[in-house]
Amino acid sequence: MPIDETRNALPVERVFIVRLHPGALPEVGRVAGRVEHFASGRSERFGSLPGLLAFLGRVLKNLEQDGEQGENPPEKRGDETLVRPP
Repeated sequence: MPIDETRNALPVERVFIVRLHPGALPEVGRVAGRVEHFASGRSERFGSLPGLLAFLGRVLKNLEQDGEQGENPPEKRGDETLVRPP
């Protein structure tokens, strides 16, 4: 796939950074760490695969709702509240 097509297929709004704890062993189902949504900075610690997937689902659902409403609501980043410019 050409580079331009890859960029279009993978928008930055859908980029997540997953950091696994040193003791995490995904191959045996032991998953723990921290996940951050790259575009908004929202982050959360997780202690299981269902916890990680729940965060991903919430963020993606919020993105869809924001797109439908055309709004830029405040975002949470750690203990701070970030306000995105219009």
